[in-house]
Amino acid sequence: MSDEEREEVELDLSSPEVVTKYKLAAETVNKALQLVLSECRPNAKIVDICEKGDSYITTQTSNMYKNVKKKVEKGIAFPTCLSVNNTVCHFSPLASDETVLEEGDVIKIDMGCHIDGFIAVVAHSHVLQQGKVTGKAADVLAAANTAAEVALRLVRLGKKQTHCCSSNPSTSTIATLHSPCPHTILFHRIIISSSEALIFIHIAEFVV
Repeated sequence: MSDEEREEVELDLSSPEVVTKYKLAAETVNKALQLVLSECRPNAKIVDICEKGDSYITTQTSNMYKNVKKKVEKGIAFPTCLSVNNTVCHFSPLASDETVLEEGDVIKIDMGCHIDGFIAVVAHSHVLQQGKVTGKAADVLAAANTAAEVALRLVRLGKKQTHCCSSNPSTSTIATLHSPCPHTILFHRIIISSSEALIFIHIAEFVV
């Protein structure tokens, strides 16, 4: 068996080492998410929160696999992003950005971590307010959760990504985003499909 063939076999989840690296990446990014959530408060600068999320991942992973013969790359797989209200996703601001959070903001958080190229990503929606979430914000969160559950049940061998994210219907008050942008996560790579791009739509009576 050649070195290339041996490396391909080792990438399979039948390898305990691969599973361990995925789990370490997942545990790290989930803890980073909790840190980011704790920093979300009115008047907090988005760029500061993103920097804390990235710094946590970098610091934690720097202590992993230090005493091994072969260098193990690790750290941020996807930068910490805080997308507020009508910003759909992936808002990772420049250091000069002065945008702050406000009471009532609907925040979408996404971030990723990798250990030796094995990537774990996490995303979470959060409403910046005390007490029970009601009204349009509650409606859109419930709809997104239901859509995610439907998509999860459609994940099967042989299914295309578009099959899993194109069958969520609109209602009288909630509209799905058209042309979602699927991500394929591979060893050392997060691929955003070039054939499908987000199309921002504005429908006055809909919550998008």
